[in-house]
Amino acid sequence: MLYNISKIILSLFFHSYIRLKVVGHRNIPDSGGVILAPNHISYLDPILIALAVKRRVYSMAKEELFKNTFSRFVMINLNAFPVRRGRLDRYTLNRSLAVLHHGNVLNVFPEGTISLSGNTLEGKQGVAWLVLKTNVPVVPVKIIGSDRLLPDGKAFPKMGRASVIFGKPINIDSKDHKHREKRRIITHTIMEEIERLK
Repeated sequence: MLYNISKIILSLFFHSYIRLKVVGHRNIPDSGGVILAPNHISYLDPILIALAVKRRVYSMAKEELFKNTFSRFVMINLNAFPVRRGRLDRYTLNRSLAVLHHGNVLNVFPEGTISLSGNTLEGKQGVAWLVLKTNVPVVPVKIIGSDRLLPDGKAFPKMGRASVIFGKPINIDSKDHKHREKRRIITHTIMEEIERLK
């Protein structure tokens, strides 16, 4: 209930304040567990993903976003949960696995941090680890323009446009490789597919 209400309120705001273009939303499976793997260029990105997807989305978000009262309220009501970067976070891993095992949509930023330059950074292997544990498809996502709407250091977005582009689902079979090599191949493939989206 709170998720739907929050999404409606944010949709009304974004419709009048920010023009959001969504491309390829039919590439997201209608049911079953799936990982969305977007590039990350702004604090707005988790909200844009939630608004662009018809299914309920669960998102990993850095724990700093849960320290501010307002952003914590928004994040929690959009099914986001905190991730502690730079250390093994068993709560986040177990929560992520539960989301996927229950057939839901999980949004994970494979770069692990915001790219201040706007260029795609090297992907971390967290998404690959989840794929190997759950065998779910990965949908690469390209976000464009959110860095101009909410530049680093700003608290409130500017008026403007942003795009969210969903690529074709990726199903990777790398069973002939060692486990570490599997993660490297999956990560490289995901980042390549994100780069191809325009």
